[in-house]
Amino acid sequence: MGILTVDEFHPMAGGNFQIIIDEQPAVEIRLSEIRAQKVRDFPGKLREPFSLFFEGGQGVFCPQGNYLLRHAASGWEAEMFIVPVGDKPDGSYRYQAVFN
Repeated sequence: MGILTVDEFHPMAGGNFQIIIDEQPAVEIRLSEIRAQKVRDFPGKLREPFSLFFEGGQGVFCPQGNYLLRHAASGWEAEMFIVPVGDKPDGSYRYQAVFN
């Protein structure tokens, strides 16, 4: 797999993903927001930076770390580092993955 770009994720916006953790049941999350950031070119720049935000299910918390994420509809998958960035009153969590 090559370098992930923001364009790969636009068709999956609003879609459901699964966090795959060894033999445990998959954790369901939804890609709720994509934020692209334009920066000036610099030597070695591989892509425009972007962030993905996911909304998790109620009562399930994943600490920051590398996880295998699978898009539920297409089966597309990649490992990425996600960080919890907040919780909501309903007991669900918001996660962010940053790509520089």
